Amino acid sequence: MYKLKIKKYRMRKKLTEKELAHRIGISQNYYSELENGKYDIKLSVLCKIAKELRVKPNVLFEYKNSS
Repeated sequence: MYKLKIKKYRMRKKLTEKELAHRIGISQNYYSELENGKYDIKLSVLCKIAKELRVKPNVLFEYKNSS
C-alpha cells in the first residue's frame, strides 16, 4: 500500500494547503482531499506538486506493508 507524503514536504516549505493548491492551479478543497488520500492523484498533479516542493515525484510516496 502506498501513502503520499505531500503534507510532510509541504510543511517543510512552510506552505498552507491553500497556498500550494493555488500555485499548482487546483482548489484548496480538492488539494486537501488528495493530501488526505480521498482520491487517487493524477500523475500531472503529482508532478506539479513535486515541482513546487522541489523534490522528485517518487519522494512523495511511502510504501506501507499491509501485513
